[in-house]
Amino acid sequence: MILRALRRLAVQSYCLRRRVYSESLRFILLDALIPAIAVLCAPALWAQTPPPAAPAGGNAGMQIANSGAPNGVAACASCHGAQGEGNAAANFPRIAGQSQTYLARQIKSYADGRRDNAVMAPIAKALDEQQINAVAAYYAGLQPPSTPAPAPVPKRGQQLATVGDDKIGVQGCVNCHGPGGTGEPPGYPYLAGQHHGYLVASLTAWKNGTRSTDPSQQMNIIAKRLSDSDIAALAAYYAAQPAPGSASGTQKGGAAGSKKGGTQ
Repeated sequence: MILRALRRLAVQSYCLRRRVYSESLRFILLDALIPAIAVLCAPALWAQTPPPAAPAGGNAGMQIANSGAPNGVAACASCHGAQGEGNAAANFPRIAGQSQTYLARQIKSYADGRRDNAVMAPIAKALDEQQINAVAAYYAGLQPPSTPAPAPVPKRGQQLATVGDDKIGVQGCVNCHGPGGTGEPPGYPYLAGQHHGYLVASLTAWKNGTRSTDPSQQMNIIAKRLSDSDIAALAAYYAAQPAPGSASGTQKGGAAGSKKGGTQ
């Protein structure tokens, strides 16, 4: 009887030791396998992680904008600023956030003579189609801080911008350039937040015929009807408006009463 009890106790002790050993072995194996599984699965996890978004226009557009091109084209940032904000003192325009279509058209206009500028003409002529589209897309995607001019808004400028002047046969700029001068991409650029000196120079170029990028000649006709004081007032009005953000690339609808005749 006693012998049988001792045997039963020995068997139970053996089974308990075996169970403890098995559990210990299982944890040891798990501890060894978990790091190995993590190493094996890591590449798959990395592959599922999306790469950082490339800048609009790709690296080519960013390269031309910030460093120029190997064929001697100067960096756009040297005149138009690190974020396309322009340079008010030198009358270099703000180009960040203009539509890709509009920017590409202007570069081509400098190349073929429809716009006259001693600085831009040789740069534009040195860029090929792919480079033009790349740098235009890059700047269309930028959104630098808005820096409206602190000067008070002249009433004459606000009148010409919002309703025009029937006495001189000039429609409101809002019809093509949108409420507040926010533009109507892709064809019509924003004017809001643009530098005063550049707006004066651009309207003057329309007026004297050194800019002819509007197939309808609408801008040339309008500019010829504006006095120098009208041009200055309009420029002051739009320079004081908050600039819009980056271009969406979508065509917005025209304002009521629009008399659009083409693109600029």
